[in-house]
Amino acid sequence: MGKNTLLAVVLLLLILVGVSGVYLYKFANSDTASLSNDTTTTYQSKENLTKEQQTSWVKDLAGLGKKEYVLPVNEIFIHYKRKNKEPQKTAYQLFIDKNDVYSMFCLTQTLKDSNVDFTIIKDGVKSQIFLNTQDSELLQKIILKLRKYDIDTSVTEVKI
Repeated sequence: MGKNTLLAVVLLLLILVGVSGVYLYKFANSDTASLSNDTTTTYQSKENLTKEQQTSWVKDLAGLGKKEYVLPVNEIFIHYKRKNKEPQKTAYQLFIDKNDVYSMFCLTQTLKDSNVDFTIIKDGVKSQIFLNTQDSELLQKIILKLRKYDIDTSVTEVKI
């Protein structure tokens, strides 16, 4: 009984879909002819209106007299608001002859005691030490303190 009911429902739905499809087809074909006539007339009237407007502004433009001045149309000035480049800062690079744990410890403690802003970059075997100071007397004091720990150093100026 369940199969018969299901079959009846499916058959009823197919009939409804078929009937609605036929009505939609007839509806679409009947209105197409009348709508196409209305559309062409409205399109033609809009086209005529735009042609009249085009000819009217063209006539107005043609009737204008010659001006005594000429606008500088081909000159354009563009100004970009860019930040000014900051001048290059000078830092010092410290070269040390030893790169062992004891030397690095003594170096960092000496630089911390001197209140110097520094950066240590380790490249495997070598280390690059950059000092952010402009005081040459302070640099000489750091070099002398490091000589007490048997660390030979040299300083070169670096532009950042």
